[in-house]
Amino acid sequence: MFWKKKDGGEKMVIFFASDLHGSNVCFKKLLNAVEFYGANVLVMGGDMTGKAVMPIAEQADSTWLAFSAGETIKLKSKTEVDEFIKRTGNQGFYPTVLTEAAYRELSENEEHRHELFKKLVVERVREWCTLAEQKLHGKNVPLITAPGNDDFFEIDPILNASPAIDYHEMEVTSLRGYEMLHCGGSTKTPWDTEREYTEDQYRERLGHLCAQVKDMSRCIFNVHVPPHGTILDQCPKLDDDLRIVFEMGQPVQMHAGSSELYKTIEKHQPLLGIHGHIHEGRGQIKIGRTVCVNPGSTYPEGLLQGVLVTLQDGAIKNVSLTQG
Repeated sequence: MFWKKKDGGEKMVIFFASDLHGSNVCFKKLLNAVEFYGANVLVMGGDMTGKAVMPIAEQADSTWLAFSAGETIKLKSKTEVDEFIKRTGNQGFYPTVLTEAAYRELSENEEHRHELFKKLVVERVREWCTLAEQKLHGKNVPLITAPGNDDFFEIDPILNASPAIDYHEMEVTSLRGYEMLHCGGSTKTPWDTEREYTEDQYRERLGHLCAQVKDMSRCIFNVHVPPHGTILDQCPKLDDDLRIVFEMGQPVQMHAGSSELYKTIEKHQPLLGIHGHIHEGRGQIKIGRTVCVNPGSTYPEGLLQGVLVTLQDGAIKNVSLTQG
């Protein structure tokens, strides 16, 4: 699907969103960007998977107890259970119905909790792949993605096997006259997540990938972590108990991106950098000639924040931040 001007220049319209963290409604909105925004390329940034299981314990009196944000919620009917499952699934959680005995066993066994969490993550990724296959069938619109730091390695074979998903990690690929460099994960975080790398490792990773790029002027950096020291990687500082640090009643800000990425962009000057990871880092900057964007993320609210980028004749014609 291309739009052509009279001069014959092909227009590529990319819709990019990141850090969906398991939100079913946000993923559906991403797929709908083809019709809603006229996008002919979809890019889903890393951290596609969610963060927590939401147990629903069946009781002897034919009611259910759901556990959400430290609160216990009583559900009196199957309809209320179904509504709770839909609502929390849209918020990125993994609701699951258990017997009271199974819930108690799970609450006392950390290993089993982790096994259940991974099982539910994998199931939702499979569901998203099926949904993408149905929604994008016959449209010639690629759905490109690379992993974030929160994404388990167990999802890789599922995404690689899907005919609807172009999943890449540590690769440089061709995209309709452009190149795309894919580098997932993030710098170190307080949560010790699945795919974290030191700055030295990023220097090696980015160096390996940049050596494969044929034309930096037509290259898109699909790198989950944003460049360090910019509005794209600015977030609240946390203390040792993972609580926000305040001074004079205001949250203290810090930068959590990659310095090596900033240096790499500054040196090589790719056409575009699309980043995520920092949910508060919504914005657009330039590093030399390179335009870098972070759509941010408000996935718990069911709102999809995105970036619409129009490319034509090897140049960026328009960049628009979206929300809806």
